[in-house]
Amino acid sequence: MDTNFEEAAERDLQQREFQAEETQKSETITLDVKPTSLGKAKGYENDRSDEPALLPGYHEIWAENFPSKGLFYPENTRFFIRAAEVKEIRHFSTINEQDPFSIDEALNEILKSCMMTRQPGKQSSFKDLKEEDRIYLILAIRELTFPNGENQLIVKSTCNECNHDNEIKIKNEVFEVNDIDEKLMKYYDYDSRTFHVTTKSSGTIKITPPSIGVMMEVTKYIQKRQQEGKKIDQSFIKILPYLSQEWRGFNDSAINNLEIEVMSWNTTKYQTMYSLTDMCKVGVKEKFNTICEKCQTEVTTPISFPGGIKGLFVVSDISGELL
Repeated sequence: MDTNFEEAAERDLQQREFQAEETQKSETITLDVKPTSLGKAKGYENDRSDEPALLPGYHEIWAENFPSKGLFYPENTRFFIRAAEVKEIRHFSTINEQDPFSIDEALNEILKSCMMTRQPGKQSSFKDLKEEDRIYLILAIRELTFPNGENQLIVKSTCNECNHDNEIKIKNEVFEVNDIDEKLMKYYDYDSRTFHVTTKSSGTIKITPPSIGVMMEVTKYIQKRQQEGKKIDQSFIKILPYLSQEWRGFNDSAINNLEIEVMSWNTTKYQTMYSLTDMCKVGVKEKFNTICEKCQTEVTTPISFPGGIKGLFVVSDISGELL
C-alpha cells in the first residue's frame, strides 16, 4: 500500500475517532464498535435515537474501509445500509446487461433504496458517495441480502503452474485497491477533503474523486449528445468528472460552461489535469490475486461476475428451493 495514502487514512481515522469521543455525550445515536474486517456491516443501535429516518434493519458501515478510506467525505459522515427487498430485486432483474447505462442505473437504484448517509449540518444523498466506493457498498448490501450464503458468486481461477482450478468467492475481502499516487497525496487538504495541487504555470488545481451524483450528470450529458447525434469530445469527457467537487448545480449549463473553459486551456494545463485524473483514482483493481490451493503459486484472474451483473441480487440456481 502507498505509504502516504496509508498515513493520511490513519491520521483521518484518528481525527474522526477523537471527534467522536468529544461529541459522544451529546449525540443521540449510539455508535457501534468499529469493525476490524473488510466488508462487515456492524449492527446499528438506535434505542435513544431521535432520527426517524434511521429505521430498524439498517446497519452502519464504516467509510475508513471503503476504497477511498473515507478521505473525501466531510468529517463525521456516517453511512447506513440495509438488505435489498423484493421490490429492489425485481427492479434489478430488469437490467439490460448489454447496455452500460442500464447497468449503471440499476446499481444506483440499489444504493438509492438501500443506503442512507448523514453529514453534519447538511442534507445528504446517495449521490454524495464517491463513484469508486460504489462497488464496496453494493457488495455489502448484497452480504446483508444473502446472510446465509444462498447466492454465492464464485470465480474459477486456473493455476498456470499446476493447472489446478481454484475457487474465489466474490466479496469485499478479495478485492485489492488502487492506492492514490504518493505524488498526489502530499497535496491532500484535510479541511476541504480534496487535493489542492500547486503547479508552476496553471495555479492551484483542486481535484477529488468524482461522486455518483457528478457521474450521473456526466452520463446524462453523454446520452443527450448521442440522442442528438452530436459529436462527443472524448478528451473533455475524460477529465469532466474531476472538474466539479459538487453534484448539486452540476447540470447541462454548468457542463457547457466547463467545456468552453477547457477549450481555452493551453496544452500544459490540459496535460497536467489529464495526468491528475489518473493519479486520483482509488477504485478496486480489475484483477483478483489469490494463492493456488495446490502449489501455493500466486494466481491472477480478471474480475468477472458469474451469470452477469444480475447475479449480484438475482439467484440463478434455484435448486436449493426445490423439493
